[in-house]
Amino acid sequence: WFELPGQTDKNHDGIDDNNADYYYSHTFRPDVTTRRVRNFSACYSKSMIHPVWVAAPMHSSYKGSAGRSEAYGNDPNIKCTQSAKFDGYTRGHMIGSSDRTVSTATNRQVFYYSNIGAQLQDGFNTGGGAWNLLEDFTDGQWCSDTLYQVVGCIFDDFTDRYGSTIKAKKGTNNYDQAFQVPTAYYKVLLRTKKGNTGKRVDKCSASELQCAAFIIAHKGNKSRKPSKNDMYSVKELEEMTGLTFFVNVPNAPKDSYNASDWGL
Repeated sequence: WFELPGQTDKNHDGIDDNNADYYYSHTFRPDVTTRRVRNFSACYSKSMIHPVWVAAPMHSSYKGSAGRSEAYGNDPNIKCTQSAKFDGYTRGHMIGSSDRTVSTATNRQVFYYSNIGAQLQDGFNTGGGAWNLLEDFTDGQWCSDTLYQVVGCIFDDFTDRYGSTIKAKKGTNNYDQAFQVPTAYYKVLLRTKKGNTGKRVDKCSASELQCAAFIIAHKGNKSRKPSKNDMYSVKELEEMTGLTFFVNVPNAPKDSYNASDWGL
């Protein structure tokens, strides 16, 4: 799967072989019975009691007329404690409910706690907040070739390019346990430049592809639209997080990005 970050789970027990703190889930659309069609994949931290990243293909085939299921619940593939709520924070979807409306059964899966992060509501998650506006921007990047997306969290101290520093801290959840509050959220995006080539991205040259990371400090910032200041190369984000993105796309141009390719 082209959107998947690097991971090692040779015995398929859902736990990273090199990092016992990372639990993995791969969900498949329950409305398709003739073959296995993926919905999303998630990495969950046992110690931080919070999603690390969620990866998914974004394509019109996942859209339909189903509404929000509101079916919050544990991800059955994640075999560790999952937060049902975050005191003082709203429950923010990593992959949005509106991105998975092809069926009620498929929509229910994006309400798994493996896809729900602690997010500030005012000025960030809703009502034209900075993250909400980045989600709207991402919706505009969908294409017939498929947009591949990773949505994730930074937990260490983070300073954005506007000079704001968010310090790492703990929060409490429904189990009265301390979860790690994200200091920033990011989206990593990959697609073909033309958007309608009909080619697999692993068969494309670097010049045919565009990829970039968008990082938003976890703070209230209403009405701030995505800009060049929010953009980073995928390689820069890899250095921040220790993750490796798009491991199955050898020609992904992770070292650079052009804001103009994304309409900025």
